[in-house]
Amino acid sequence: MAFERPHVCMIVHSRYAPGEPRGEREARAAVEAGHVVDVICLRSPHEPQSETVDGVRITRLPVQHIRGAGALRSMSEYVGFALRASVAALRIHREEPIDVVYVHAPPDFLIVTALIPRLLGSRVVLDIHDLSPHLFNARFAGSRLARPVERILRAVERGACSVADRVITVHDPYRDELAANGVPSEKITVVMNAPTSEAVDLARTAAANGQHSGSFVVAYHGTLTHWYGVDLLVEAIALLEDRLPELRGLILGEGDALPSVQALAQRAGVASRIDFPDALVSHVEALCRVAGASCGVIPNRRSRLNRFALSSKLLEYVSLGIPVVVSRLETLATHFDSDEVTFFEPGDVESLAEGIAWVAEHPAEAHEKAERARRRAEAYSWSASRTRLLEALS
Repeated sequence: MAFERPHVCMIVHSRYAPGEPRGEREARAAVEAGHVVDVICLRSPHEPQSETVDGVRITRLPVQHIRGAGALRSMSEYVGFALRASVAALRIHREEPIDVVYVHAPPDFLIVTALIPRLLGSRVVLDIHDLSPHLFNARFAGSRLARPVERILRAVERGACSVADRVITVHDPYRDELAANGVPSEKITVVMNAPTSEAVDLARTAAANGQHSGSFVVAYHGTLTHWYGVDLLVEAIALLEDRLPELRGLILGEGDALPSVQALAQRAGVASRIDFPDALVSHVEALCRVAGASCGVIPNRRSRLNRFALSSKLLEYVSLGIPVVVSRLETLATHFDSDEVTFFEPGDVESLAEGIAWVAEHPAEAHEKAERARRRAEAYSWSASRTRLLEALS
């Protein structure tokens, strides 16, 4: 039987949705362009095994991600998911031939789920959100096996990219790193983690309702881990308690650092000043909740991972016109200048506190910066990335 619409099957080691905004954004773009889209992903106990959401057919596998797990536990989880996802992809392919297997990485070895479909005629796209050697270094740097494991991960990365017909990644510094690791540059496409115009419009409507009026609200939304430095934000709020009595924090997200960050807020006596999540919310809902905040913070610590990271939160705050205080790290400083965002020294709580205080005490200048940043971010818009994504699927 011939199928008129191209069929894309996405494999993502995450929940879908709300756990995977990039995958959700790309899947919806493919559906809007006329593709049939299946997504194979993780499943939490309360989620159905399968459903269709916004035209995307979702198959959830009985595997849960354990944040902060050790290397052996993580490997067992990844291998188990890869095996189950391979079977699920073949089942889908048998029912309706897959034109493109779209693998989200890390882990890079999820490319194994595409091997048999590739032999059966499917094209393969590998979307590298983060570089696996950098992620491993962030969690296990200093361990006896760190260097040999990183070499293995680079080899796996090269192998996965060699299997793929097209490699997608999130920004130019990652593209350059992949090319330096032997991936042909002409094979790599950049699809940035910019928010859609629809999500931004919804969030701006929420901001217009004055949900944060009467307070100076500092926002962070996303994954809560040590290397993303959310504890630094809590400490900065404590330092500014007397200087900015109207200061409030909004921290939305989940991760292995959430319990320790909440405990830190209690010890520092600022728990009542910070709104922590009581449940994981969708990406669009998170944007609506941070919209209208007085300041967004990107508190990343200095690490090899963060040297190359371009925070999607940064692009979202900028698109919403929110002044941003940003850790002065290489990739972040490459994409925005000091007259567009307020930089602070990575890992320095006092520097972060001064940055937040400057935004609070110079609102007119801070919003002028935010407007310049918004104009700069037009070059990083989702519309341009969407075009490149659809070209890679064609």
